[in-house]
Amino acid sequence: MGPKSRRIRTVVADDSRTALRSVCRFLEVFEDVEVVGTARDGLDLLDKVKPLRPELVLTDLSMPRMSGLEAAMKLKKTDPGLRVIIFTELCGLSLREECLRQGADGFVEKSQIPEKLMEEVRLLFPQNP
Repeated sequence: MGPKSRRIRTVVADDSRTALRSVCRFLEVFEDVEVVGTARDGLDLLDKVKPLRPELVLTDLSMPRMSGLEAAMKLKKTDPGLRVIIFTELCGLSLREECLRQGADGFVEKSQIPEKLMEEVRLLFPQNP
């Protein structure tokens, strides 16, 4: 981590323990990303974001109680500077476009993780190498 880089405070949300663990493990490899918390569904995500004050939220699209997109829309209303990347097992250009139109800052299909995920993070946080 260089002198000008800083750690990106990140919360990861997914209802699948396996997926949640995998994404968190993948992010640990990057010195400039710090996972400060995890959530199991959209409501849990809403509860955790305020006290944890992340700069980035990575959330699964399809979760019980509240979807990742619904949570993202609510979070962006209260903190427009928060960056949100949606990830999902579903695929399709129209789904991506809808998530971005609704307020997500990025979209990654789970089949494209890990490669595409860090590419999206770098687009949102270009000051971090």
